[in-house]
Amino acid sequence: MIAKLIAGVAGAGLSIYILKGGITYDGNIATIILAGITIGLLFYFIKPLLNVITFPLRLITLNLFSFVIIMFLVWIVDILFSTHLEINGLQNLFWMSLIVLAIDILFSAIFKPD
Repeated sequence: MIAKLIAGVAGAGLSIYILKGGITYDGNIATIILAGITIGLLFYFIKPLLNVITFPLRLITLNLFSFVIIMFLVWIVDILFSTHLEINGLQNLFWMSLIVLAIDILFSAIFKPD
């Protein structure tokens, strides 16, 4: 769970840094940390549940629907923090989801339990 939280915070921070015009926030570091923790918690608790529910659809699409689930979870964070964090457009949502997913995979591999 710690790896998911760290990956969420790192992914949110890196996404905001890389996508400067596409993601706007209030300039407060606490916003990035809280949004990242929320992403990490959603990835830890909600993503496995959604993966089980959407298993037939993921099977048909050769697991490409998993990325739609990740985009949905990042979009939920955008809605929850709408006054402090805003993702402008579907393209920026796509790139932020891709960055968060890549960092999540990286941190999950690094902090993999033995």
